[in-house]
Amino acid sequence: MSDRFKFRIYSFLEKSFYYFSIGDGEDGYPQGIAGGVSEIQQYTGLNDKNNNPIFEGDIVSFSYKASEHDIEEEIGKVFFSEGIFYFGKSLFASNDSNFITESIEVIGNIFNPPCNLDTNGECLICDDIINNCQFKSK
Repeated sequence: MSDRFKFRIYSFLEKSFYYFSIGDGEDGYPQGIAGGVSEIQQYTGLNDKNNNPIFEGDIVSFSYKASEHDIEEEIGKVFFSEGIFYFGKSLFASNDSNFITESIEVIGNIFNPPCNLDTNGECLICDDIINNCQFKSK
């Protein structure tokens, strides 16, 4: 079985992920997970610069070529749409030549956002109040 077809599901009760591949368990995903669970999230086929696998729902920091001479950094969510994985608010596709895949670092996920609050109660990552944080699962 290909390593590309790995998945995970989040248990809200246990506050942890269960990782599996196609065919694990009776219905294709692990059985006996206590409490409500998230939607299934797929592995992108990419690992970050620390060799951590990158899944849908991860929050990553990465770099991209903004112009011929400028490299910009961005933080954003990973999501899957129409057969392609996208990164960040600027919607960089994993196959975009301006996207610098070697720069990707997983810094959290939608269930455990990387938010740190400043003295005003705003997130230091997304610069919004924590209740409106773009990285929190809705």
